[in-house]
Amino acid sequence: MQKHCIVLLDDEQNILNSLSRLLRSDDREIITALDAAEALEKLKNNQGADLVISDNKLPNMSGVEFLIKVKQLYPDTIRVLITGYPDLESVIKAVNNGQIYRFITKPWQNEEFKLLVKQALDYSAILKDNRELLKIAKQQRDFLSYVQKKYPQLSPNEIDKTGLYIIDEQRISETLEDFMKKYYPDGSK
Repeated sequence: MQKHCIVLLDDEQNILNSLSRLLRSDDREIITALDAAEALEKLKNNQGADLVISDNKLPNMSGVEFLIKVKQLYPDTIRVLITGYPDLESVIKAVNNGQIYRFITKPWQNEEFKLLVKQALDYSAILKDNRELLKIAKQQRDFLSYVQKKYPQLSPNEIDKTGLYIIDEQRISETLEDFMKKYYPDGSK
């Protein structure tokens, strides 16, 4: 199982330490940064992250500005903003421009924070699974288009009947089986 990568950004080391301890888990890699430039460099070196949690009050740029950059560079990364000084303008800007997943105020409740992170990582996994299923659907569409061009005399119904467009059925079956086990573990549909 691949580890989830979480990047934590705050200019206070004690907050980073607290969040790191709170979120520590065998299936997670926690990366911390004290400023936005360091966080962006670590994201670049890691080729992105599943989740970025940023304080809003940072030196040199706000957390909202940082999350906007993260969205531009890593659009699939889930983004969470933390602030000790919430104001409506920051929330609106964060939601509209940074497209944050959640907005958290300090002090946070540990259990609620852990639940939020679990939900964000689950959402990230769903996005990745959907992307994989979409990729398979596009491969099937492209191959069907190829077969239809190569054999224009066949109608789509004839192609289906003759089984001409067999696409790595084993891989598709395994991907769909993994998806079903993950999201429907009890077998219900």
